[in-house]
Amino acid sequence: MTVTPHGPLFEWGASAAIFFLALALRFETEGLLPPGYPFLTFFPAVFLTGFFVSTRAGAGMAIACGLAAWYFFVTPEGTFRLGGRGLLAMGFYAFIVTTELFVIAAMRAALHKLEQERGDWARQAQQNTLMFHELQHRVSNNLQVIGSILRMEERKAGDAVAKKALNTAAARLGVIASLQRQLHDPRRQVTDIGALMQTALPEIVAAANLNERVRLSYDLAPLAVPAEQATPVALIVVEMVSNALEHALRESGQTTITLRLRLEDGIATIAIADDGKGLPDDFDPEQPKSLGLRLARQFAAQLEGALTFGAAEGGGTLVTLRFPPKPIEPVTP
Repeated sequence: MTVTPHGPLFEWGASAAIFFLALALRFETEGLLPPGYPFLTFFPAVFLTGFFVSTRAGAGMAIACGLAAWYFFVTPEGTFRLGGRGLLAMGFYAFIVTTELFVIAAMRAALHKLEQERGDWARQAQQNTLMFHELQHRVSNNLQVIGSILRMEERKAGDAVAKKALNTAAARLGVIASLQRQLHDPRRQVTDIGALMQTALPEIVAAANLNERVRLSYDLAPLAVPAEQATPVALIVVEMVSNALEHALRESGQTTITLRLRLEDGIATIAIADDGKGLPDDFDPEQPKSLGLRLARQFAAQLEGALTFGAAEGGGTLVTLRFPPKPIEPVTP
């Protein structure tokens, strides 16, 4: 009500109601007060009108209340003549109400400026959000374009090793583009890793043309992480599943890759298990040969966690990521 403009009807109606209420209260207290309090109920009337209605209405209220107090309650009462004490009282009243209205006008100007700045901030925040969303959309599109170029080069390549490397690179770029769209949505503050992986992992299998040979299994407990942790976690899981697709498959039959998520005692555990050929004898987790495994270890360190490798029950490989999820901060509306 302080900063919202009001129409003339509201200003006149509210001012008249406040004036007559203040005048009636002053008459009611006439016999209860000692001499010397002619403006007791008029000061609040001027303040309330100037604060909640308008500065202009407050000035009108100050004049109306001053005249009413002068005529009815300033000695000599019932006349507009002023003696020395009456002149001093009216001067005091004029000084107080002028100060009130000046402070209220300055405050209202400050509130108007604050509202304008808040609107500017909101528009700027919306513009930044749109620009960020457009940037992430372009990054995802560019990644997909690069993946398409790699697939074109794969079809032209004659060397089997080169074709395999180009196919793997194109598939991973496609998955990263998908993760980019999901993880960098400006409206997303919290990511459920299980739901994200159920969307991303089938894309990895399909990109490798292994739908007939690989079965994905999920054993998922709710695991929500803030956006800053979602990217490294997702990339670690994607890299481990990609490695399983590349190295764990048997010569024949179907291979099952299982993703398990748990959260116990403030520690998240993500296990990727397969029933394939298992780890090679010369595998050293401390000095991995592939760039993907080295990046996965760095992401685990970024999460303040640990990435371990071992044998799965019944054969195959078990990769386990353990890390402390950061607390989810509430979103400010």
